Amino acid sequence: GWSKIATFDLTRFLDSKTVAANAVDLNIKLMKWRVLPGLEPERMKELRILLLGSGTLGCGVARALMGWGCRRMTFVDAGKVSFSNPVRQSLFTHKDAAEGRKKATAAREAVEAILPDAEAKDVVMDIPMPGHPHQSAEGLRANIEKLQSLVDSHDVICMLTDSRESRWLPSLMVAAAQDRENPPLGLTVALGFDSFLVSRQTYRKSLAACYFCNDVTAPSDSLAFRTLDQQCTVTRPGISGLASNIAVELLAALTQHQDGFEASSTGTPSIAESPLGGVPHQVRGYAAEYTLSPAETEPFKHCVCCSKEVLDIYAKDGGGFLEKVVADSSILEEVSGLAEMKAAMWGQAGDVEAFDDFDDL
Repeated sequence: GWSKIATFDLTRFLDSKTVAANAVDLNIKLMKWRVLPGLEPERMKELRILLLGSGTLGCGVARALMGWGCRRMTFVDAGKVSFSNPVRQSLFTHKDAAEGRKKATAAREAVEAILPDAEAKDVVMDIPMPGHPHQSAEGLRANIEKLQSLVDSHDVICMLTDSRESRWLPSLMVAAAQDRENPPLGLTVALGFDSFLVSRQTYRKSLAACYFCNDVTAPSDSLAFRTLDQQCTVTRPGISGLASNIAVELLAALTQHQDGFEASSTGTPSIAESPLGGVPHQVRGYAAEYTLSPAETEPFKHCVCCSKEVLDIYAKDGGGFLEKVVADSSILEEVSGLAEMKAAMWGQAGDVEAFDDFDDL
């Protein structure tokens, strides 16, 4: 008689989307099979990553994340692709610039074209900034609520924007979330002409400096009254790629560390403790010297972003406090105690003698 008919699902052999996904994951599994048996790549793969800024750094970080098999990422940017962007921003083409496409949307579609099973999203919005009272009250409140929702719904918040002040609010929101059971990790990447900074901030009980802890002034409008060439970030072309990849490798190392995102700053831990190596709080890179300088950091008690005084008033007054900061960022110096510290320092200036290279000591 006739035997029972057997059926087989050949999707993983014939569907190009499935084949591509398996191939990407195989590249990562080979690291586990051949080099690091203790590697758990799914910890990296499952992260929900928010990319604030879809320009040079946003594109570079997204590329490196895809290499690790990360699928879930959200691009946030309000800008459009310009003709100078495609050569430096690896997710864009000349066609994107010619059509004046939004960066966040173009980046999301590029990721989907490269990694078909990606769960990428795009959000076109302006990030509220200290000293930038350029939005209506309703628009400001809506953007604050939208940004808070994005921060709350992601595991890693990457601050990749091209102005200092645009990093303040997301850094504050990350700092304010650290009393939760599973708060987001704040990761900042910034570029100089031939240098870069990669920095992670405090995660729960593991204390570290935020991006603003070295500042002695409140962030303000750095774009007003500047010509176009002064508004652009001037950096050697290879710096962004170095910075983006270091940031993603630090994130990968944290996912594999026995303490996860709460790991203390370490240089060369044991392979059992961290299979992918050290997890410093901060890495500075210098292209002219071809050097990387990892560092351990600590919060500044008068920080205009993560100090207890700023976090307390933000928790108490929320949107009202933010509206005041957007209108006049100098209040951050008063709230944080930075203004008082500087006044005390200048009050003692009479006891301080200054010397230059031509003075005899």
